[in-house]
Amino acid sequence: MKFFLAILTVLAGVLPLTSVVWGWLSTRKTYRKLASDLDRIDAIIEAPDDEYPQGKSEAMTAIREPEFNWGRVMYSYEWAQRLVLKQALDDLRGPAWLAVAGVFLGMVAGVWSMWV
Repeated sequence: MKFFLAILTVLAGVLPLTSVVWGWLSTRKTYRKLASDLDRIDAIIEAPDDEYPQGKSEAMTAIREPEFNWGRVMYSYEWAQRLVLKQALDDLRGPAWLAVAGVFLGMVAGVWSMWV
């Protein structure tokens, strides 16, 4: 019975830890891809017009299709998304590590309490 309880306690600790890591990595991957695309789009915007004879708009949409198309503010949704993701990654780093440490310590204490 103790072994079964220990397995359940470990799973109760590992599942939240996995979800925090999964969410962190997924958000970071999305942010990095978005930032890379927007940096490339910025380079196209800043480049002289003669570098893109077919038009800058086609070159930009080849990198990333915009969510909305409002003329000059074509990538405003993506810029807002980039800012939100950057802030989320910066602001939630400390609380995420604290949550991971708390879940891990709770898991260890739960398993240890069965044999003490």
